[in-house]
Amino acid sequence: MNIRHTLAGAAALALLAGTAAGPAQATSYSLQSAFPAGLAVLSESIAYFTDRVNILSGGAITVEAYDVGALSPPFEVLENVGVGAIDMAWSYAGYWQGAMPAAALYGSIPFGPDATKYLSWINQGGGLELWRELYADSNVVPMACGAIISEAGGWYREAITGPEDLDGLTFRIGGLGGRILEKVGAVPASLPAGETYLALETGRLDGTELSFPAIDVSVGFHRVAPYYYFPGWHQPSGLIELLVNADTWAAMSQAERLLIETACAATNIWSIEYASVIQAEALATLEADGAIVRRYPDSVLDALRTAAIEVYAEAAEQDAMFARVLESYRSFSRTYEAYRSLSALQGIE
Repeated sequence: MNIRHTLAGAAALALLAGTAAGPAQATSYSLQSAFPAGLAVLSESIAYFTDRVNILSGGAITVEAYDVGALSPPFEVLENVGVGAIDMAWSYAGYWQGAMPAAALYGSIPFGPDATKYLSWINQGGGLELWRELYADSNVVPMACGAIISEAGGWYREAITGPEDLDGLTFRIGGLGGRILEKVGAVPASLPAGETYLALETGRLDGTELSFPAIDVSVGFHRVAPYYYFPGWHQPSGLIELLVNADTWAAMSQAERLLIETACAATNIWSIEYASVIQAEALATLEADGAIVRRYPDSVLDALRTAAIEVYAEAAEQDAMFARVLESYRSFSRTYEAYRSLSALQGIE
């Protein structure tokens, strides 16, 4: 739903669209978040994006962000953007993998890329074109608009010393990560974040993943599941997606579309920088309050990696689009790593 009102002067629109100054209209776009307010990095990223659009356009276009649930239930934003009930949404591609299995690969890729490599594949390696093809039937144009650095592996009530400790363990996780854990004998559970603490406290859950330390520090899981494991094999990086109604996107001028894409590119860079510098303090706070921080044993990571390869093969066999997207990423990765491996250096830390 586009809300239009008259500007008293068109200098800002002239700067945006390269037209002569004169009477013009400003366009306001609605943006519904699928994430709860107050989450570190995620909440700040949406504000960073909307500020860039609103300021850089000089008021010619504005994006008005709404909190989760204000215009649409969070797991219905894809549909509501597609039908035009809202113009845009701020979301996570993994939410849609039930209907579109390949969407999981645009949220995170277990045992996959870091944030820089992920964005490089999306924007320079063919990932974006396939992403937009995938969402075309939903009448939605997606793009990366905020990158998430590596998450933690998760919280556990008991120490994990080997793959056998995962057998029978009930762990809150979804998507490809859940399928991978199931391969090694764990029991993936789907549970709202708000119910997770009590489930850990009562033993209904043996563990859970959530995010990185700057978000995890606020939920208190360490008081009932003190073992905090790294790395986040299930999400070595992730992407926030901006969803735009395809008809709205087509009606924008080239300058407006470029402004949206440029603001998203800036948000990707900013979110990596910002998230990277706030983790150490949060991790120190968690440790001071009793969290036991450990890396997974190599044997556990090896077992999970083997399981991941099996899950990818099965998913590619079941869904042709999943196979295309996975091969696109893998082909890009081979090229990317061929150069990066030659350029790797031992640090001076």
